[in-house]
Amino acid sequence: MLTTLIFDIDLTLVNSLDACAKGTNMIADRFGLERKTREEVLACISLPLGPYWGRLWGRYDPEWLEYFKSDVEPVIDLNGPLYPGATDLLRHARNKGILLAVATNRKNPWLDLAKMGIAHLFDTAVGAEEGLKPKPEPDIPLRVIKQLHSEPVNTIFVGDSRFDMLAAKAAGIRALGLKQGGTPEKDLLDAGAWRVKSYITDVKEILDSSQGFGFQREKLV
Repeated sequence: MLTTLIFDIDLTLVNSLDACAKGTNMIADRFGLERKTREEVLACISLPLGPYWGRLWGRYDPEWLEYFKSDVEPVIDLNGPLYPGATDLLRHARNKGILLAVATNRKNPWLDLAKMGIAHLFDTAVGAEEGLKPKPEPDIPLRVIKQLHSEPVNTIFVGDSRFDMLAAKAAGIRALGLKQGGTPEKDLLDAGAWRVKSYITDVKEILDSSQGFGFQREKLV
């Protein structure tokens, strides 16, 4: 019985690739680093900032974070745009009685979800908190499961990256990979995806084909 859906944020709920690429190359230009392509950014976009920069340039300088907060964040929007149909899918899932959660390597997921205008649709959101190892480790999705008193066997993790698939698999959760962010289907399957779909709207097919959703929430308008 499907009871719980967990979502990644970047390239799953929100198309943040262009914003990430712009911010990355602002850092590169400011500190004399090699500029990066969208493909290079895509390969590690799911990592927290420190490991993300470390993967791109082989090192991490705390000065980059200061510049990111003071000069980069004000001119890029990492919280938009939402993928078309994402909000409707979340409402559809809630109306079927499914618990909704976010498991992300971002540090302040509730704040980000509020900026997107969808925080009210989620039951919990867990990010890269102190004491939790980031994805691809299973700590974050396991914290979600614990908070919602859900069972891994009754849960699906929806994500776009190898890191999401690996984290879900390690947590004993079925991983649904999305190709919309640019990760090839083979890469998602090799990392442990249970199924692969093209777009977030395709998740509705799985919801409508599943049985025994449990209680029916009040319909959302």
